[in-house]
Amino acid sequence: MLRRRFLKNSLLAAGLAALSRSLPMWAFASVPKRILILGGTRFLGPAIVEAALAGGHAVTVFNRGISNPHLFPYLEKLRGFRSDDSANQNLSELVNRSWDAVIDVWPYEPPLVESAARFLKSHTKHYLYVSSIAAYDGKNYSQPGVTEEASLSPWDGPERIYKRGKAESERRLGRIIGDPLTTVRPCPIKGDRYTAIDFYTWLRRAQQGGKHIAPGDGNEYVQLVDVKDVARFLIQAIDASLYGTYNLTGKPMTYRGFLQNCCAAVRCNAEFVWVSRDFLKAHSADSEGHMPLWRPNASDHAVFQISSQKAFSAGWQPRPFNETAFDCLTYFSSLDPVNGFDWQDPLSPAKEQELMKEWQSHSS
Repeated sequence: MLRRRFLKNSLLAAGLAALSRSLPMWAFASVPKRILILGGTRFLGPAIVEAALAGGHAVTVFNRGISNPHLFPYLEKLRGFRSDDSANQNLSELVNRSWDAVIDVWPYEPPLVESAARFLKSHTKHYLYVSSIAAYDGKNYSQPGVTEEASLSPWDGPERIYKRGKAESERRLGRIIGDPLTTVRPCPIKGDRYTAIDFYTWLRRAQQGGKHIAPGDGNEYVQLVDVKDVARFLIQAIDASLYGTYNLTGKPMTYRGFLQNCCAAVRCNAEFVWVSRDFLKAHSADSEGHMPLWRPNASDHAVFQISSQKAFSAGWQPRPFNETAFDCLTYFSSLDPVNGFDWQDPLSPAKEQELMKEWQSHSS
């Protein structure tokens, strides 16, 4: 009897060990943690709340109570607001409280990031910040495979404020928080609750069938990351005490592969006609508005070839492309076309057909 019990327990242990190797790390929550999320009501914030709750954690959100206050009615919600002027902010609800982890989701204004971090440093053991691959110095985008060690945009440089702000926020957090800091740098985030129409536009074009213009030769690259994958990695970082900086960009795909994936996701038979950049530029149809997520410039052609090997090595497993596409389509389908969202292709069907006819004549 004892021998049979021993063999049974040994086989069970072996099975659990094998299962643990096949599942992502975030699926195994450690002791439930108390997590404070700054924001938590728009796009990435709700995804983080959902991932934390699914992991068995106790979640508190801190925000002004203005955006989507109806979300998560049973969560603890603390109200207040942040400011770069400590005399003009209200963090009183956070006084005399502590959390195992704090996640700062949204700001790119360094003074806002800094003021919250200075206040909360003594209230938590683990601080997490959502930055962006935009924080990298633009000079890095000329070569593929940018890693977390690449240089960041200088605060006093010429680049746009979002890039400089994310980079400077990271630097200030590093000085304030020190070692118990996790910073994630996602590429463009897509999926559920994403309100921009770039990814959605290609999915709708694919759904429509027929012929559509595809920009360039299809050899440029695209990288997308699902909002749920970013959220799950943050919770994984809390569960596994992962500190440091991680790119969260998924695997690069060629533009040709991207459009093929869009077709496969919606089960379409659309045909994409590849039209040269010079022709599109000559006809004012080469902008990212007309051709979303297309980055043909030589100076930043590798912006969508960022390396996420560090996150993969930590056990991160992004969702399949078609699941992100499904969430994107489902979300936009849920919006009210009368009082809110009414999608119009930025390249009208009439203009697109006119361009294709001229291209065929030009290239024959």
